[in-house]
Amino acid sequence: METSFPDDMLVTDLMTTMMPDASGPPHYVIVLKKFNKILLTSLLAFIMVGMGCVVTVNDFRVVVRRPIGAVIGFVCQFVILPLTAFILAHVLSLKPAFAIGMLITASSPGGVTSNLYTYWSDGDVCLSIVMTTVSTSAALVMLPFNLWLYSRSWTDNNGALIPYSNIIISLVLIIIPVAIGMVIRWKSEKVARIITMIGSISGLLAIGMNLIINGIINPGMFSSPWTLWLAAVLLPWCGYCLGFFFAWLLRQTTKQCRTISFETGAQNVGIALSLIAVTFDGSPLFYDLFTYPSIFAFALIIEALILVLIHRAYDKKYPEKKQDSDEERNGEATPETDAARYTKKDPEESRNVTEN
Repeated sequence: METSFPDDMLVTDLMTTMMPDASGPPHYVIVLKKFNKILLTSLLAFIMVGMGCVVTVNDFRVVVRRPIGAVIGFVCQFVILPLTAFILAHVLSLKPAFAIGMLITASSPGGVTSNLYTYWSDGDVCLSIVMTTVSTSAALVMLPFNLWLYSRSWTDNNGALIPYSNIIISLVLIIIPVAIGMVIRWKSEKVARIITMIGSISGLLAIGMNLIINGIINPGMFSSPWTLWLAAVLLPWCGYCLGFFFAWLLRQTTKQCRTISFETGAQNVGIALSLIAVTFDGSPLFYDLFTYPSIFAFALIIEALILVLIHRAYDKKYPEKKQDSDEERNGEATPETDAARYTKKDPEESRNVTEN
């Protein structure tokens, strides 16, 4: 059976949700899925090249020297969010197939689009890329562990088949394009700025196309129970809010808080769908299992864009606070902050401080 390209926006690359027709999906659905796969794969690869154009090797060194942000993201991604999904599924009394689909989605790693949302909201792009890479690698172990831990509430079958090949492909399609982007920036910052702008526009195009095509291919999800829609709407918000809260609680900068927030709430839905496809093929619950990830993909994209717009509107209204948001909350000045302070002093005084 053909497996889908593992990315959070390639939701439509698998079989149609809620379409259990023995004759298979209509021809136009098959064509749309193939078109969506080819075009979105190309766009997403270009997006990651654009993200690589805004970071440097030194940025990664800073993140490695202070890995607390990545650690917080890991805990939020694989401890807090799956637990939140488990609680929500019980509170809303979701039927087993919907609950398991929700749990699989919440246990999946962060998706590529989190890097894009971070860039649009002036977050820490380097930290976002590192967190996406770490969470995708950790999913090789944490995804089956969380399914084993929580799925027993709804099923005795814990033998989920993890799509390891898809996860590895996700890693490759993060690392290689980012490395290409970094080389481009090293060669020419002017070209890098142009590619970043094009990559950002490609991201908007990919998101818009995914929403439209997913709605055309998966019309059955619109007739799903309201509790399932509520669960799909609440989980991304829980991820965004809890990720920001715990990062703030542990005294991360505002930029890092936004970054961890997006990484926690924006899951790689493609990996969740791949797992369902290879594990539950032939099961009578197959189509119901697909429903939650498909609705969740709509919700996380729309909610993330709302957060990005709120942030940009806030920065536009209060431009003086944008600079303050980059200060460390723990009172420890970064080298960049020291340099900024020196430039505000008298040039002679700054020179004396440097000499001393």
